[in-house]
Amino acid sequence: MKKSWENAAVIQLVFIFSLLPVQSLAQTAQPAAQGTLLTLEELIAEAETNNPELRAATYELRAARQRVQPAGALPDPMVTVGQMNAGNIVPLTSLGKNEMTRASIGISQELPFFGKRALREKVAVKEADAEYWNYESTRLRILAELKAAYYDLFLQSRILETLRKNMRLLETFEETASALYRVGNGNQADVLRAQTELSRLQEHIELAEQRKTVAEAQINALLNRPPDTPLSPPAPYEKATLRHSLEELRELALNQFPLLRQQGEVIQARQFALQLAEKERYPDFGVMFSYHNRGGLPSLWEIEGTARIPLYFNRKQKYEIEEAGARLSAAWEQRESLRASIQFSLKDHYLEATTTERLLQLLEQTIVPQETLTLEAASASYQVGGIDFLSVIDSLLKIVNDEVRYYEYLTNFQKALTRLEPIVGVELTR
Repeated sequence: MKKSWENAAVIQLVFIFSLLPVQSLAQTAQPAAQGTLLTLEELIAEAETNNPELRAATYELRAARQRVQPAGALPDPMVTVGQMNAGNIVPLTSLGKNEMTRASIGISQELPFFGKRALREKVAVKEADAEYWNYESTRLRILAELKAAYYDLFLQSRILETLRKNMRLLETFEETASALYRVGNGNQADVLRAQTELSRLQEHIELAEQRKTVAEAQINALLNRPPDTPLSPPAPYEKATLRHSLEELRELALNQFPLLRQQGEVIQARQFALQLAEKERYPDFGVMFSYHNRGGLPSLWEIEGTARIPLYFNRKQKYEIEEAGARLSAAWEQRESLRASIQFSLKDHYLEATTTERLLQLLEQTIVPQETLTLEAASASYQVGGIDFLSVIDSLLKIVNDEVRYYEYLTNFQKALTRLEPIVGVELTR
């Protein structure tokens, strides 16, 4: 009686659970289901509209572009109004009676030395261009963070499904073992082992729930939503394909990395700033026109020219030129530092992606088939009394738990590609 009962349980469990991992792994490549499932595309669209950091970067870019025209404009003219009175402090009391008494109005305009205005505008243009690449870097980073959080949410959802499936499997085994033990045909160790594994599974479920909540909170934060906003279950997604070699990615990074391109614009801006500082050695000019009304006496018309002389060059302009030169040198060194940094990051993320992709293939093509054969062999051995019931259950748990490993590898692969996207400046996943 004992053997027939256990045989029926084993045959049923092997039939149901040995097929589940293969089916689940295949489902990952299927398109997202219709309905209320959460898709990455809708999250990205919302983030590009609502993320506050990205909106702030947009306003910074807009502000930088608004500084271009004023930078190349002439200084504001100055209007002067005054009077001169002879023999009395009360204004204009001697107007028309004394030739020194007058009421005056004038306007003056400063004229920077030739080329200064154009250089100031070029500096502002390059600073605005640098701000654009800062915006693009922010956008790619936020989208990469959103994708990583989405993949984490998908991973934890799948882990919870697998853990709960294992829970049902162990509960079935525990019920079978307890029933056998109660009638004197079972082993108490099997019952205790099942209860222990159930407690461990509950621990893993609690941890997965916590990680799932964290992923949901991160997605909500990136979308500028309240942290407790409920999310629909994540839709399945297609595994991305790494179509580029490391050398091709390196070439893309050197040409497209937004922060590297930003630094290139900063260098050009500081080159123009150095030229501007050198032009400060030359004088700025000015012109003034004024009209003097003397009552009934003939009016006076006055035209003057001014020049700002850089008399204290050794105390002022000299150090401004040295400062601009040092800032330019710093920008060059920062660019070299960025180039070295991206070389390391690029290789690190590329190796992570290629390694996890190989592990995915190993799991699908070798480990799962081997463990499926092991499960079949364990079931056959149990039928002839070669192993105990618990050994069959262990084989079942291993093959079902391969789902967790598969989704962990898949998530690591997708996240490695998302970490490459802000560096190479192109989309590698969706």
